[in-house]
Amino acid sequence: MQSRHRCIGIFTANLDDEYQSALWHAMEQEAKKRNIGTISFIGSRLGSPIASEASSNLAYHLASEQNIDGLIIIASSLATFFTTVDLNKFFSPWSSLPRVSIGMRMQGMSDITVEGDEGIASLVQHLIEVHHRRRFAILKGPETHEESIRRLSACIQELKAHGIEVDPALIMPGTFTDVAGREAVRYLLDNHLTFDCLVCLNDWMAQGALEELAASGLRVPDDVSVIGFDGLDPSRYTLPPLTTVVQPLYEMGVLAIDVLDRIMAGGEEEHITLPCTAVIRESCGCNPHVSYTPGLHELPSYATPAERLAVQDLLRLMRLGDYHQMIFRLNRALDATASESGSMHRWNEYLSVIEYKTSVESDLSSKTQAMLTGAARALIGDKIGRFQAAKRVAVECSFDSLRKVSAMLSGTFELEQLMINLKQSLHLFGIHEGYLVKFLNSSDQVQLLMTVQDLPQEQAFGEPFAARWILPPVLGTQWKQRRWVLLPLVYMDEPLGYFLVPFGMVMPALYDVLQEQVSSTLKGSLLLSQIRKHEKNLEEQVRVRTQDLLSEIRRRTELEQEVMEISTKTMERIGQDLHDDLCQYLLGISLLASSARQRLGNSEGSVADELESISRHLNEAISKIKTISRGLMPLDLEHSSFQKRLEALVADSLRYAQVEIDVNVDPLFHIKDPTRELNLFRIVQEALTNAIKHSHASHIEISSSRIDGEEGETTLCLTVSDDGTGLPKKLQKRGLGLRIMRNRAAMADAELTIQSSEEGTTVNVLLKEKHA
Repeated sequence: MQSRHRCIGIFTANLDDEYQSALWHAMEQEAKKRNIGTISFIGSRLGSPIASEASSNLAYHLASEQNIDGLIIIASSLATFFTTVDLNKFFSPWSSLPRVSIGMRMQGMSDITVEGDEGIASLVQHLIEVHHRRRFAILKGPETHEESIRRLSACIQELKAHGIEVDPALIMPGTFTDVAGREAVRYLLDNHLTFDCLVCLNDWMAQGALEELAASGLRVPDDVSVIGFDGLDPSRYTLPPLTTVVQPLYEMGVLAIDVLDRIMAGGEEEHITLPCTAVIRESCGCNPHVSYTPGLHELPSYATPAERLAVQDLLRLMRLGDYHQMIFRLNRALDATASESGSMHRWNEYLSVIEYKTSVESDLSSKTQAMLTGAARALIGDKIGRFQAAKRVAVECSFDSLRKVSAMLSGTFELEQLMINLKQSLHLFGIHEGYLVKFLNSSDQVQLLMTVQDLPQEQAFGEPFAARWILPPVLGTQWKQRRWVLLPLVYMDEPLGYFLVPFGMVMPALYDVLQEQVSSTLKGSLLLSQIRKHEKNLEEQVRVRTQDLLSEIRRRTELEQEVMEISTKTMERIGQDLHDDLCQYLLGISLLASSARQRLGNSEGSVADELESISRHLNEAISKIKTISRGLMPLDLEHSSFQKRLEALVADSLRYAQVEIDVNVDPLFHIKDPTRELNLFRIVQEALTNAIKHSHASHIEISSSRIDGEEGETTLCLTVSDDGTGLPKKLQKRGLGLRIMRNRAAMADAELTIQSSEEGTTVNVLLKEKHA
C-alpha cells in the first residue's frame, strides 16, 4: 500500500533516441505494474555547447525531495560531454535520494550496467576469421565516455590478438549520432583512406555510415563490412540489416525500477551487470537467415516472468498436441509482449526452446511437432508484420496530427488564443490533461499559466509558488501517483517554464517536437504580451505627460494673465504716484513760480525766499523721480554690490515710511547669475513693500546667511522679517504680490517660505549655488 504513494524521477535526454526511449518505455511499464508514480525530467546532454540543449537542462534541477522519492539516471546518454568526475559532481545535489544509474557506474548510487566487451570482441573476431577483413576503421564515441573507451579497448585487443595493427588515422571520434557516422565516412573517402571494415561503437553511427556509403556508391557488405552496438530496433530494418551487439534494454529498465523500489523500502545499494549478445545479420557479409536460433535449450535472461509463464503453458499444450489452444495462448502472449516491450521477435527464440524441449520430453510425432511449430512461427511472423504495420500507421497518424498542431499554433501570438489552440492540439494527440507553468523573475518562482483540463481550484492560477513543488500546492499530491513527462520550455538560452503532460504518446519523439513547438509559440506570445504592456505603459506615460503639459499650459496662461495684471497694476501705481505725489509737488512749484513772477512785477516781498523754496521743492521732486525709476530700473545697470543696492532700497523706502529698517547683509553676499540676483532683489523689494504697507510694523530687518555643504554646494539665505501684526488673510490667499514673489522664486530656482502671524511676518529665500 505504501508504494502507491511513491513517486520516482527519471533523468533522460532526447526521447527521439531509440536507446533512451526503449529504456524509458520499460521503466514506465514496470512502474505502472508496481503502482509507482513517475516524473520524467526531459533535459539534454550535460555540458552541451548548444545553447538550447544547455538551457533545457534546467528540467533536472526541478527534481527535489519535495516532488520525488527516488531517482533513476540514464547516465550513459547524459555523459556525452562529461567525464565521470563531472557527472558525480553534477548529481551530488540529489545524494540524499535513493538513486540508480543506468549504463555507467556512479559514485554513491546503485547501477545497472552491461558487459559489452565480449560481444564487440566476438564480432571483430567474426569479421577477421569468417570474412577475412584486415583494414579496420573504428568510429568511437566521445573521448570521455566510459562505455566507448571500454568498447574501443576490446576491439583493439582482439585485433592485436590476430596480429592486426590499427592505423591511428582510421580511429575517429564520434558523438553517438547518425550525423557522426555520415561525417566519418565522408572524411575517410575524401582523404582516400582505404578500409574494408567499419566498426561503429553504437547503432546510430552505423546507420549514418550505411547511408553515406550507399550515397558514395560503395556496397555493403561487398566492399565494406559494417557493424554496430546496442541492438536498437531500427537496426533490423536498415539496408542491409545491421550486424550488432544487443543490449538488454528492456531488462535494464525493469531492473532499474526493481532496484530503486527495494532501496526506497530500506534496501542496500546494488550493482548489477547484464551480458550482451552479438547478433549476426547481413551488414557483416553473412547470408540472410531466419531470426531464431535452432537448438536453443534455455530461455534467454531477458525473458520476462509473464513470458516465462506463457512458455510453460505453450510447452504443456504442445505436448498435448492441442493446436487451437496453443495458437490462442501464443496469440495472447504475443499481444502481451507487444504492449510491454514491442520485442515480439524474441518469440522466435522462445519457440526454439519450446521446440527443443518438446522433441526431448514429448511423444509427439515429428510430423505433428513440425506442423505445430510451423503454425506457431507463421503466427509470430504474421503478428510481427501486423505490429510493424500498426506502428507505421500510428506514426503516420501522429505526424498528421503534428501537422495540424503546427498549423494551429503557428502564427498564434495572442496568449489567450494560444491557450485555446494548445488545448485543442493536445486533444489531437489524445492528451486531455496537462499543466503549463511559467517562470517568473527567476527559475525558483513559477506560476500556473494553463491546464488542458478544467480545474475547479481557480486559486491555483493566481498565486506564485516554488518551482520545487512542480504544481501549485493547492492541487495536493494525488497527481504524483501517476506517470508524467516534464518538458522544459526554452527559447535559445532563455528558460520560459515547463509543460507537464501524461506519459503515453505513441512515439516518444513527439514529446520533443511538442516541446519545441510550444516553446517557440509561447515565446512569441510572451513577447507580444510584453509589447502590449509596454504600449500601455507608453500610453499611460503619454497621458500623464499630456496632462502635465496641459497643466503647464494653464499655469503659463495664468502666469501671463498675472503678468498682464501686474503690468496694469504697476502702471496704475506709477500713475498714481506721479499724480498724487510728484504732480502735487510740481503744481506747488508752479504756484510758487507764479507768485514769484507777480512779486517781481509788483516788487513785493523777498524774491530770494520764494526762489529758495522753488529750488527745494524741485530737488525733492527729482528725488521722488529717482525713487520711482530705481524701482523700475534693472540691477545690471548699476555697479554697486548687492548690499549697497539693498541699502539704497531701504533709504528710498524711509523717505515715505515711519519705520525702523536694519540691513544686516554680508558685504560679500553675491549671486553669480545676474538674472537670479535680480529676481531675489525683487522678492526682497516686494516683501519690504508689503511689510511697510500692510503689517503696521515698527521694525523691519533684512539679513543674510551662508551654509557650505559637503557636496560642493553653497546655500544662500535672504530673510525679511518684521514685528507687525501679520499680513491680512486676504493677501495671504490671493494677494498679487505674494504670487509675484512665488513666480520669481520659481524662475530663480529658489525656495520661498512665508510665515505670518499676529507677532509678525518672516520671508525666507533659499538659493543653492555650486562652487565654480
